[in-house]
Amino acid sequence: MFSDSPSPRTVWRVLALSLGLVGGVVVFLQYFFPDSASLSSLAQPVLQWVVLLTAAALLLAIGNLLARHARQLPGDRSSALLLAGFVVMFVAGLLPGGFENGLGRWLYRWLLAPGLAAVFALLPVFLGYALVQRLRIRDVGALLFALTLVLVLLGQTPLLVAKLPFLAAIRHDILIAPVAAVFRGVLIGLALGVILTILSRMRAQS
Repeated sequence: MFSDSPSPRTVWRVLALSLGLVGGVVVFLQYFFPDSASLSSLAQPVLQWVVLLTAAALLLAIGNLLARHARQLPGDRSSALLLAGFVVMFVAGLLPGGFENGLGRWLYRWLLAPGLAAVFALLPVFLGYALVQRLRIRDVGALLFALTLVLVLLGQTPLLVAKLPFLAAIRHDILIAPVAAVFRGVLIGLALGVILTILSRMRAQS
């Protein structure tokens, strides 16, 4: 008779999914009724717990990353550089002034900022390569993709925008109308997918 009883692991999973579903519904309703004091009093603790759990998960992920690279130290120079960079940045953040003055400001100005600039400078190269690969397919979608990409890139070029202001207007219309609509559709689909996944897992566990 005890073989049909759920295992403790199953019970904890159902409990966690139930709590997550209830918290998600409360926050979801509070988004549509922001003036409701009762919903706000319920949603705020949920959001605080989400922040705390996210911070704990981030710390665990950092610890796992450092431990994994620490095991590769004898023969991997990239792991040594990663650990050294982490230690230096962590210590710089603990010093008086944080990243506003002293060592933290120097690291941000001469290491982080140039690195980020280099990454963004490579972005047009990757977009150009993707454009070339996409244009190998001879269809209407490829032409629309190429035209939209070119217009957006031209609308973000300061010298061209100064001489041809309508390029900035076209870029604005592209980003605000179709792109924003697609982005909202993706978010709605993602939210519905998460809800359906939770419900299906709860049904499978029951």
